[in-house]
Amino acid sequence: MLSRKTKIIATIGPSSVDKNIIKAMISEGMDVIRINSAYGDIKQYQEIINNLSEVDVNNKVKKLLDIKGLEILKFCETTEFDFIAISFTETQDQVLKVKGILPKSFVISKIESVEGVRNYIKILEVSDGIMIARGDLGKATSIEKVPPLQKKFTKIALDNNKFVIAATEMLLSMTTNIVPTNAEVSDVANAVFDGVHAVMLSEETAIGKYPVESVAFMRRAVEEAEKWCTTNECTV
Repeated sequence: MLSRKTKIIATIGPSSVDKNIIKAMISEGMDVIRINSAYGDIKQYQEIINNLSEVDVNNKVKKLLDIKGLEILKFCETTEFDFIAISFTETQDQVLKVKGILPKSFVISKIESVEGVRNYIKILEVSDGIMIARGDLGKATSIEKVPPLQKKFTKIALDNNKFVIAATEMLLSMTTNIVPTNAEVSDVANAVFDGVHAVMLSEETAIGKYPVESVAFMRRAVEEAEKWCTTNECTV
């Protein structure tokens, strides 16, 4: 397996909580697990953490907690997360509140609303990273605006040495199909060409039929894109 610069984040849910599935996903290239606190409860999140600990004995896999409100941060008192992602970030204050509670945390702002777009530069100033959450962003603006916004926000973030994640619907058809579409693979490749630090799987691994295969295809798409970048002009 080639060494990748672009990391793979996979959301853990009912389809992937089993420790054997998590182990297989790690083998196929998962670098970060994502827990989405919009679904489930503390007991379920703890099960995910426990199962990861059993199979990731060398602690290679990082942990990302996606928060919908400050109350879930109590979970961080007993479980350490490498990344905290704030849903629907629209102001600097949202970011600063999380940093005030968890001063050592690496805070990622999710851009997925009109206000988030409008205040992007200010949000970026106080964030450690940005997640371009294209699903809700497309609903808030319009689908055709998402690709140029993604490219614009990625470039600005990289120019300011900020971590960038491209997320949502990257291999969505793999929720029910064992192979992705050509368009989805091209989408992943273009995110890599633009220089994002990570690409993310959501439904594909959380509730889909093929969580392991989704990670494997994501890895292969990333590796091929990075291979092209070694001999061509590319941001990565």
